[in-house]
Amino acid sequence: MKPVRFQLTEDQKALRDGVRGLLAGRFGRAALRAAVEAPGLDRTLWRELGAAGFFALRLPEAEGGVGLGLPEAVLAFEEAGRFLLPGPLVATHLAAGEVAGAATGETVVTAVHGGLVEWLTQADVVRGTRREPSPCGRWTRSLRCTGYRGPLSRPPW
Repeated sequence: MKPVRFQLTEDQKALRDGVRGLLAGRFGRAALRAAVEAPGLDRTLWRELGAAGFFALRLPEAEGGVGLGLPEAVLAFEEAGRFLLPGPLVATHLAAGEVAGAATGETVVTAVHGGLVEWLTQADVVRGTRREPSPCGRWTRSLRCTGYRGPLSRPPW
């Protein structure tokens, strides 16, 4: 049996290079240093990522997305990791098409993980799974927080 060789297509390479170029120009070392010294979410960068299609990569074109697949999303997130881009990137990406404004970066979405929430003070919407039975099995709650609670917080409900 001949071994399978996984190689990026030219389109995938272009996507990777495009995301890398966007982040290099917008979130370089100085921005990373500033984010470490004063943690917070750069809403302008978040909207720029949305405008570039970062959060809508897997959303079908008919729904306003880019219409790509999981491999392409992995490439984009790999580049975000290369630049140590802060924020609830995956939660916002997964909410695209379900939460208004997530695909465009206008809405920052985070999620409950084991009772803790990352970026609670910066998020517009917190998503998770109900503990009690529910007709839909999932909940989405708009939330505005005041006061700093740290990088991981317990939701106030």
